[in-house]
Amino acid sequence: MEGRELAQKIVRLCQKKGADQAEALVINQQEKAVTAFNEQVQISGSTDVTRLTVRLIRDHKGAIISGRGSSERALEEMVARALASSQNGSPDKFLGPADSENVGRASGDLNIFDERLAGISLSNMEEIALAAESAVVKKDPRTTHLVTSTFQVQKQTVSLCTSQGFADSYEGTTSTLQMSAVMDNYFNEVGGRGSQSEEQRLTGGAASVARRLDGIDIEKAASRTIEQLSSTAGAKRSLAGWFPVVFAPGPARRIATTLLQFSSGLVASMLAGTGLRKIGEPICSAEITLIDDATRAGGMRTAPFDHEGISPRRKVLIEKGILREYLLNSYYGRLLERNSTGNAVANDDVRFSVSPSNAYIEPGPASLDSIIGDIRQGLYVNMFLSPTVQLTNFTQPVAGVWIENGKLTYPVRAATISAPLDGMLKNIVAVGNEAEGNTAITSPTLMIGKMNVTPLI
Repeated sequence: MEGRELAQKIVRLCQKKGADQAEALVINQQEKAVTAFNEQVQISGSTDVTRLTVRLIRDHKGAIISGRGSSERALEEMVARALASSQNGSPDKFLGPADSENVGRASGDLNIFDERLAGISLSNMEEIALAAESAVVKKDPRTTHLVTSTFQVQKQTVSLCTSQGFADSYEGTTSTLQMSAVMDNYFNEVGGRGSQSEEQRLTGGAASVARRLDGIDIEKAASRTIEQLSSTAGAKRSLAGWFPVVFAPGPARRIATTLLQFSSGLVASMLAGTGLRKIGEPICSAEITLIDDATRAGGMRTAPFDHEGISPRRKVLIEKGILREYLLNSYYGRLLERNSTGNAVANDDVRFSVSPSNAYIEPGPASLDSIIGDIRQGLYVNMFLSPTVQLTNFTQPVAGVWIENGKLTYPVRAATISAPLDGMLKNIVAVGNEAEGNTAITSPTLMIGKMNVTPLI
């Protein structure tokens, strides 16, 4: 039974059993994966899984349940459990399906499905994984027998049916090539600047992610793996104190993620009255414009409709530091007296979650050389060691490169950077002119005028 037909069957069953409204989301995911190490394929296999998510509402009380079975008995049991669960909750006037005027499918080809990628054989995937391993070794022979490459391909079919009359489906493909390498017997300084050294195993890794087979870039991922591998060789301790901090595009995504948290209607509703910024108020530096665009062709989270059946659109969330719009689903839109922005994601909460699609900070005019050129002393961050999202104070362990007199000098293996979050976001003084990779959240280089830097090792 095809996904759309199964979703329609579930909705009819919910209505038959007494639900006022019902939605059924059916996601079939076919995945293939190959791992190569030491010039040999170590793992090669495939999986095929179909997941069902049913949300129903009766008497303004809702329930959500997930499962994998599609037999008559399995569906009957799922719906019965959901109905029983719904009666244990409290009535919620904001709970309900998407408003009909917002429901629909994005028009045009979104470039999210590649027939070649969907039909790729495991033998072809093995060739790509082995070629990726070889590309790293060619760039640095010292990594021979120390490179692992994993190539994964997903084909996903998403089908949604609602009791309001929406019934549609779409297909998408995603490929991920992940490389990692290690090298032993390198010595870095510890215990003080130049005081002593210890042996360290260097590690590096990179990934290439694309919706189409021709989007995989083996050479670029291999180069980035070697760059990261050698970035901590000869590492020293940073200075301690307040310094400018420059974030490379990769770690700068963490700042973009933090801004997305503040732009979330879910967070806004939870923290109402706590001082969280409102629409039209400044939220960060005027250097920042943050956009979320689920219609971007070939984007990693591009889709013709969200998990409530709402057609997506491009949204300017932050414009020159001013909060312009929240990310919303139908529930939090009603709660905040706004329309859904098409960012609903089904989870185990009957209200559904809210998630960005393809979010990015718009690049600015500055090159990396011009950003660091005027810094007498500071830190260039190229990696978060254990990233977390924080809503009050930004404190993170990082690795990077120390800046002296406008130049990148020696690697810094581990330091803690910290600053009050609100002040840090308003103290973004420069935005780079480049972004990195086809990821769901992207950012150019960002410079914070001043943060506290404390060496860890």
